[in-house]
Amino acid sequence: MRRPEGGFFPYFTEAAAWELIADMLERGHNVEEIKLRQPPHAKGYVMKVELAPDLPTLYVKLQLWGGKIVGRSFHYSER
Repeated sequence: MRRPEGGFFPYFTEAAAWELIADMLERGHNVEEIKLRQPPHAKGYVMKVELAPDLPTLYVKLQLWGGKIVGRSFHYSER
C-alpha cells in the first residue's frame, strides 16, 4: 500500500500503518461499529480513509481483544 507522502519510504510499514490509525482516531475520524463474522457476535470497528485523490479509499478494520486494539484489515477498499 502506497503512502500518500511517498518519499524515501513510499509504502506503509506496520509502524506507519499504526501511526496513521492512531492519527485518524485522535482527529475524530468517523468509525463505524460492525458485527464480525469471526468470532461470531463480536464487534469490529471500520474506518474508510481517503488518503489522496489519486489513491483508492483505505479500508481499516479493528477489534478490541483482551484490552488491546487488534488490526483486522488494512487495504484498499474494493467497494
